[in-house]
Amino acid sequence: MTLDYKNPNDWGKSPLTDSALRKQQFKAENPEEWAARIEADIKALDTPIFESEDYPPFTGTEFLATHSTIDDHPYSAAFGQFLGNGIDPDIANLLAFGENRFDLISDDFDDPIRQLATRIYSRFEEMGYWDELPQPDSDIDYDLIPY
Repeated sequence: MTLDYKNPNDWGKSPLTDSALRKQQFKAENPEEWAARIEADIKALDTPIFESEDYPPFTGTEFLATHSTIDDHPYSAAFGQFLGNGIDPDIANLLAFGENRFDLISDDFDDPIRQLATRIYSRFEEMGYWDELPQPDSDIDYDLIPY
């Protein structure tokens, strides 16, 4: 079954489906910009991570497809919190790396998912989650993870 972004019956099935539909819609309505994004992604993938300014180094969807657990994510606590609250994996990945891109969730400040993501992000920020490098699993203080 293929998804058609113009078909209203295809929307609202899941966050992943809606994300795919948004990408299909963008691709159909902005082919030049889509091609530029693809070229930029290819260039970013060809650049070694230590030389790259692109951030984060992978997408959330790619991470979930290539890992059996989120424990391998450099910011697994934040990534898991955003994912667990229904945020699209790619957006959750950006937020987990400390980028406050809530506009990707919704432009509406009253959107409940955006408000929830903002609260989660703020709690991580208050506890200095992004101030230090990711720690190995054995050093994680599970009492400091904001639920």
